[in-house]
Amino acid sequence: MRNFLFILYLLYSFSAFGQQYSSVWYNTDNGIPQNSIKDIVKDKYGFIWICTDGGILRYDGENFINYKNLKLTNFSFSKFLGNVKSNHIILNNSGGFQYLIIKDRKISVVQKSSPSLKGETERIIFRNKEYINFNKNNSHNIVDYGFIKFQKGTYFFDRKSIIYRKNSGEGKLVPIEFKQKNQKNLFSFGEYLFFRDIKNKRILRFSKENISVFNVNNSLYEDPSSRIFWQDVNQQNFIINKGKIYLSQLENGSLKTTPILELKNNDIDISMIYSLLYDKQNNTMYIGTLNKGLNIIKIPSFSTPKVDPTLENRVQYSVLPFGKNRIINFQGRVYDRNSLIEDYHFNTIDEWCLVYDENKNILYPKSGKLYRRFAKYNYEKYDSIDVNGKSVLAITKNNSFYILKLQDQKQNYLSIYPNANFQKPSYTFQFKSEISGAVPIDKDKFLVGCDNIIYIVFLNNHSIKKLNSPNFSIRNIISTSNGNIWILTTGKGIYLYRNNKFIQMPMDEAGDLFYPNNMVKDPNGFLWISSNNGLFKVPENTLLKYAENNQTKVVYYRYKKEDGFNINEFNGSPGGFLKLNNGDYVLPSMDGYVFFDPLKVPSYYPKAENIYIERARSKGSKFIYFKDILNLENDFSLASVYIDIPYFSNNDNLYIEASLQQGDQPEKWQRMKDKEFTLSNLSPGNYTLKVRVLISPDGKFAYKKIFIAIPALFYQTIWFRVLVSILFLGLILFIILLRTRILTTKNNQLKKIVHQKNDELKTTQHQLKNESEYQKNLIQTINHDITTPIKYLSVMSQKLSETDNPKLQKQYYDTIYKSSEELYKFTLSLKNYTELFNNESKAFQEEFYFIFDILETKKRLFEEIASQKNTVIINNSSKNIKLNFNESIMAAVIHNLLDNAVKNTSGGKIIMNAKTEKNLTTISISDTGTGMSYDLLEYYNNLIKNIQNKPSSFKNNGLGLHLVVQLLKKIGGKIIFENNTPKGTKVEIVIQNQS
Repeated sequence: MRNFLFILYLLYSFSAFGQQYSSVWYNTDNGIPQNSIKDIVKDKYGFIWICTDGGILRYDGENFINYKNLKLTNFSFSKFLGNVKSNHIILNNSGGFQYLIIKDRKISVVQKSSPSLKGETERIIFRNKEYINFNKNNSHNIVDYGFIKFQKGTYFFDRKSIIYRKNSGEGKLVPIEFKQKNQKNLFSFGEYLFFRDIKNKRILRFSKENISVFNVNNSLYEDPSSRIFWQDVNQQNFIINKGKIYLSQLENGSLKTTPILELKNNDIDISMIYSLLYDKQNNTMYIGTLNKGLNIIKIPSFSTPKVDPTLENRVQYSVLPFGKNRIINFQGRVYDRNSLIEDYHFNTIDEWCLVYDENKNILYPKSGKLYRRFAKYNYEKYDSIDVNGKSVLAITKNNSFYILKLQDQKQNYLSIYPNANFQKPSYTFQFKSEISGAVPIDKDKFLVGCDNIIYIVFLNNHSIKKLNSPNFSIRNIISTSNGNIWILTTGKGIYLYRNNKFIQMPMDEAGDLFYPNNMVKDPNGFLWISSNNGLFKVPENTLLKYAENNQTKVVYYRYKKEDGFNINEFNGSPGGFLKLNNGDYVLPSMDGYVFFDPLKVPSYYPKAENIYIERARSKGSKFIYFKDILNLENDFSLASVYIDIPYFSNNDNLYIEASLQQGDQPEKWQRMKDKEFTLSNLSPGNYTLKVRVLISPDGKFAYKKIFIAIPALFYQTIWFRVLVSILFLGLILFIILLRTRILTTKNNQLKKIVHQKNDELKTTQHQLKNESEYQKNLIQTINHDITTPIKYLSVMSQKLSETDNPKLQKQYYDTIYKSSEELYKFTLSLKNYTELFNNESKAFQEEFYFIFDILETKKRLFEEIASQKNTVIINNSSKNIKLNFNESIMAAVIHNLLDNAVKNTSGGKIIMNAKTEKNLTTISISDTGTGMSYDLLEYYNNLIKNIQNKPSSFKNNGLGLHLVVQLLKKIGGKIIFENNTPKGTKVEIVIQNQS
């Protein structure tokens, strides 16, 4: 019986060890500070801790955290102590002076006397000797004095004996022959210590100070080549035997071993293995070596049969079941999940579809013919079947009828045969293009795909209906157990055909499902989809919900080469996804077959309770540990928030989304490419970072959130912004007011300028008017002043013409000559008249003149005229009186006064006089003419007081006297009119001399 069980065990072991695994080495080249891996432990939160001679690391399945900034005297560690379940892991550095406590995923440094150690220690003094904690056995750590501690007592051993001491009491010697080399055969389970007695081929169990033989029906424990690996912290025991690693367990009072993996040839030097950890939950083995670093081995759930490396034609297509757990392919090769079992040598290469007929004969198309290999001849004999003279492209079987895809030179045919003699088809349908796939919709209808066109064929009336389908290239059509029809395309992904509609399914993140090959539904309702780059898994109900609402999130779970394939590229063909009677599925690939049990292949999702957001780091700084609230410096430019999740599978399947919000902003979820969320260019304020992680295949998420606070500097606060806004608005208002004021000032200035220009214009207009008046008055004045001389010349000329008396004529001629000469002289001085009405003309001039000369000049001008009226003009003025009054004005004044006197005097005399007294100059002209009335004298005497300073004021009542009054006013003079005695008029001019 024992031998029979051992044979079964060997068969099971062979099956287990037949799996191909993938492994990754970590050493000083890629993240490990030192290649000597001393111990490995998994904490209660799922993280892996690794101690080395160069530091301690934490591993989350993707990244290592090297705790190199701890305040330690050295970073050399040898083993873990403590208790994982109680969240209390301890290790000490070399010398045992400092301890690290790992609790709540964090590390703290304490001294060996710290109460935080809770009695856990590396060394104990017993009977005056120092004993070292022996809580792990790896056939390397041999000590002179060691102890193994249990709840109720402690075992102390040295080179020759073992002593048991209860927690209270004296030690007792254990009755056993013990040598130092036997330390490598010690191991424990729970509160029991076991000893592998190789010499006597037995297992001894210690119970306090007593020992007993423990019956074991497993030769691995007795085999001297077996090496024991025991670690108390992990509560794990292993046996390594001939390159194979077994998990040793105590179950139901018996020691059992479970095969885990067989190490590949030359992959690991077994003698260098120092620490082991088997993560059963993630089916992963961690192997720590003394020389090569850490080897992480992913034990696959998929199996690929081993074949001889020289075997040719390993690209696989269609297969058939061959017994309960085997397959046979188109080459006649028979495989089970572990290896090639038998080869019938069908001598075919790439035929991609196979079916059984009713007699278990194998049917397959080849070179346009349909071949049949006979089961009764052990598949060595075969024949070919002519199918109505047409080329056979493919054959499939659905229930009891056979579906053939046929072709001739003109058409393609879908023929349905009731049996395998293929004499007469039950139905035949013609198509223009090659048929890609055909599946029954119900007992009367088939859905047929031809290249990029979908048809429905009706069996009852033998008709074909073309459907309005999208523009896609059809690769395969699959009908699942509940009647759902899936169309696999080339380049357009997957479509669901439902209710005469084609509904496209969403793509995977990398777009590998743009080219699906085949599909099958497992008993749990999952669809398994092979592609050119991996195998995908998704609940069918999830896709159906998406087809209904177009909103359900679809996340495909992807398996790849690291999960146990030889290659990621699979092939698709009718019957390419095969289910065996033992529950295994078989899938052909570009390099062999893949066997798997879909009910046993795990999909790894994070646990909701093992998602932590508690670490962050600003650019260039150390890690920041926080709880719920992350406080960042105001001046940070870049920071990373780490989502710590122990996840040890393909990171493509770790689906994390994050949303950063401020205030009442809506959630905006984005897929994270890794477990690091980057914060950059955030303004001061309070933010909420929400993270959700997919934790189940049915789309359930676990949610976490933290708050992020970025303090504002004084100039970034709201009150400062309000103040700045107020100041800014005030500044704008001030600028507006200032601008308004400037514009108002400019406007006023412009108005002033306009008024000034208007005044100047008016002045100019007035000046022009005055100029016109000036010109008019000038002409009138000149005309007035030369009228009398010209009139006299005219009278003389008339008299000259009327007389014949030579004497009179001569007299007249002389008179005309003299008067003309004086008139000529007068006209030469007419240019001085331009100054009379010029506003810029001055009352005084720089040069002096004699007043006598002006009086004399005017006397000569009027002397001949006066003589004709028997009037004498007398100049009694002193010759020495000098004046600097405006000479032109003075000449014009005297001219007009003398002219009036000559006009109004006949047979009399006119006396001119000038004198100077004090600072006054008086010029008088008196005549003995007709004189003036009293009213006229009053008028002229008051005229100088009332006359306006404008030439137009003397248009009436004697132009000459008005002119005189006007001119005298310009030089500040006075004029006095009075009666002369005995008759006539006397006019005096009084002028203030210039001081």
